[in-house]
Amino acid sequence: MQKQTHTARFDMTEGSIIRQLLLFSWPLFVGNIFQQLYNTVDSIIVGNFIGSNALAAVGVYSPMNNLLIGLFTGISTGATVIVSQSCGSKNNEKLNKSILVSIWLTVFSGILFTGIGLFIIKWLLQMIHTPAEIFDMALTYSRVMFLGIISVFFYNILCGILRGMGDSIIPLVILIVSNIINGIFLYIFVVILKFGIKGAAYATLLAQTTAAVVTFIYLILSQKKYDINLSGIKPDWSIGKELISIGLPAGLQSAIFSVGFLLQQNLINSFGSVLIASYTIVTRVDQFVMMPMNSFATAITTFVGQNIGALKIQRTQSGIKKTLILSQFTTIGLVALLFVFGDNVMSWFTKDIDVVKTGTNILRTLSAGYILVNTYVILSGAVRGAGDSVAPLMASFFCNVILRVSSAYLIVKLTGNSRLIFVCIASCWTLASIFMIVYYKKGIWRKKIRGIF
Repeated sequence: MQKQTHTARFDMTEGSIIRQLLLFSWPLFVGNIFQQLYNTVDSIIVGNFIGSNALAAVGVYSPMNNLLIGLFTGISTGATVIVSQSCGSKNNEKLNKSILVSIWLTVFSGILFTGIGLFIIKWLLQMIHTPAEIFDMALTYSRVMFLGIISVFFYNILCGILRGMGDSIIPLVILIVSNIINGIFLYIFVVILKFGIKGAAYATLLAQTTAAVVTFIYLILSQKKYDINLSGIKPDWSIGKELISIGLPAGLQSAIFSVGFLLQQNLINSFGSVLIASYTIVTRVDQFVMMPMNSFATAITTFVGQNIGALKIQRTQSGIKKTLILSQFTTIGLVALLFVFGDNVMSWFTKDIDVVKTGTNILRTLSAGYILVNTYVILSGAVRGAGDSVAPLMASFFCNVILRVSSAYLIVKLTGNSRLIFVCIASCWTLASIFMIVYYKKGIWRKKIRGIF
């Protein structure tokens, strides 16, 4: 008879679905707020104390950062799925091995991606035609930030493990502390010591490294709390292969999304520093608007993973429907506020009238797209929980890269109207949502569920 132990794991296979989704989602939502505060505080301080060109330089780096981090974030999603399914099926042996393999994969990936990033960064900046007046600042900022890639990887994978076991509180607490550190160092390095854009980069690097180290120490010291044991076992690379088979398509989805933005950045760069600075601010605001749906998508991935591990398909489908409703209503509320107060939000980052006006127009153009993309984000999280990460990848590739980039280049080159770039973004988000609705209703994703179909 298996010994029953009390652990800190959050069991999502029993009880009220909405209550569990909300209990699990609110720390993710608050965590996403603080995650975005890294970039937002950077942008506010850089824009106000260094200048618009420095703000544009930070913005040029963002798509490249998102490209590499997005690719690895898929691996952390794979870890969440394997861990949550192991928890749902009460398979502690696989749980322990999954955690260990995830950590080793992070070590290898972090070293590899740091090296690649430092090697190609100058070439990438040249490839996307970074304006000469911001090139040196963009290069300086990017090189420092790439040194912190391994820290970001470690924090993401460890949080993915904790969330797979149902713990979304501890990652939030650590992230809040990290943000406080980031803000303190930003103020010291940029405002007091006037180290410029390099100071902004080093402040974020120190904060991210702190978050990674503290999360790792916490997991090692809390093995008894979560009923795990990482000592005396060796990495099981068959589990690593399973993790990658789920995580790599999810990572490619994020990376492809970022490739689309990188190619799009090249088009934006051709319109000059005002549009670049405006779009840099818009991307910060965009991340806040996307937070509710991203938080619910992460929650439904864990929910689906645990309930599929427990072979509860009806509860799984009910949870997906309820998550869609919760996320949609939240997003509509945020978009309404953004549409009305967009110019006020833009003015927090800069006093440049042209940048504020341009950014406000972009935000209002994207408003409808945020509501429509919600379905794509939630259903992508749901099918990933079932172990199916290929469909979201395909939707992202065709809609968010091929169609979006090609249509933007064609229409903008014909008209010379930069605003149509963002019309193309919103339109292609809609197409991606339609794809995922059809895919979900056809039930193709359920073929990934072993033991039920």
